[in-house]
Amino acid sequence: MRSIAVALCAVAIGGAPLVAAAQSAPDSSSTTDDSTQAGSTPPASPFTFSGYLAGSYDDFDTTPALRAFDTRKRGLVFNQAAATFAFLPTSGFGGQVTMIGGEDAKILRMSEKWPPPSHGSPYDLFNAWVQYAAGPLTLMAGKFATLAGAEYTNPTLDALVSRSLLFQTLEPLTHTGVRAVYTVSPALSITGGINNGWNFVSKPSGEGQTAELGASGTVGSFTYAATMYRGDSPLFGGNPVGVLQLVDLVGTWNASSTWSFSSNVDLLSKAGAASGGGTGHAKGLALYATWMPSAHWQAALRGETVDDSDGLVTGIPGNTVNEASIAGSYLPSKSWRLSVELRRDHSDQPYLMKSGQPVRDQTSLELQAIWMF
Repeated sequence: MRSIAVALCAVAIGGAPLVAAAQSAPDSSSTTDDSTQAGSTPPASPFTFSGYLAGSYDDFDTTPALRAFDTRKRGLVFNQAAATFAFLPTSGFGGQVTMIGGEDAKILRMSEKWPPPSHGSPYDLFNAWVQYAAGPLTLMAGKFATLAGAEYTNPTLDALVSRSLLFQTLEPLTHTGVRAVYTVSPALSITGGINNGWNFVSKPSGEGQTAELGASGTVGSFTYAATMYRGDSPLFGGNPVGVLQLVDLVGTWNASSTWSFSSNVDLLSKAGAASGGGTGHAKGLALYATWMPSAHWQAALRGETVDDSDGLVTGIPGNTVNEASIAGSYLPSKSWRLSVELRRDHSDQPYLMKSGQPVRDQTSLELQAIWMF
């Protein structure tokens, strides 16, 4: 316990100079909030400015793999400094801009280009969009967060430290294009759009656009979202302009004031990516349980599996990858969150690497400190 406490303190202290910098530069844009979507309930004032700093200490027994942002085997990592400025009135024109800096920004930038570069800038314009709202209809244009998935690029919105196998591995993160949201009722909002594909700011040469279609809503204590993306893509191998399709389903049941349960299902296919030139498939399931007995304490569990039947994810046809994570968080105030997570990954085939040798298992311990403003 003493070593955990010392590492958490080191993570927090490591971000202190950046905290001071953020406080001294109020014009530097504000915090990223993946959940800020057109059609969501706006704040009391249409103007908002917010942000966060996130750092972690990571300890892996292998070379990190199948992780969205975890790339260092052992040591302190400054993950993100993010700021978001939003102007979202209930009607008329509005917009949002989110800038992210840090190690995670490098990965975001690399995913936005094709072919991906070997190195990325430590800064990323994660969101930059304008909208026009008129009654139940909202129109958006620019770069915005994906509709897919149960987790977020913004770590303040996740109950665990690491991202799931599904996050980024089977799901996009952002889209650049146009989007329309029509809110029928709190129980049903319909979304449609056209964009440049998975994460790409500019459409790769020779490819068509990607279509987006979604439905979401809240019925009693249950919240749901169903999303489909379909379009040409060079991702996941096979035909470089083959059709990539994702069907993403997310459901959350708020069982009580302290307990919530969620699930995320992904069905991925890519034309020409299977052996013999057929359509390749992969599917994944993630289950979550979150317990928050008070405003200062939170615990979360996640279990998931990815069936990589045609090798789209691991490059090994017939492989299956599973993981289980447990995390605990202490929130001493509305501005701070300190978390610890233990995670175990298992691949049916020796896909992971340890001391230069392929292995089946990966264990990680991560400590995280987040300061929010």
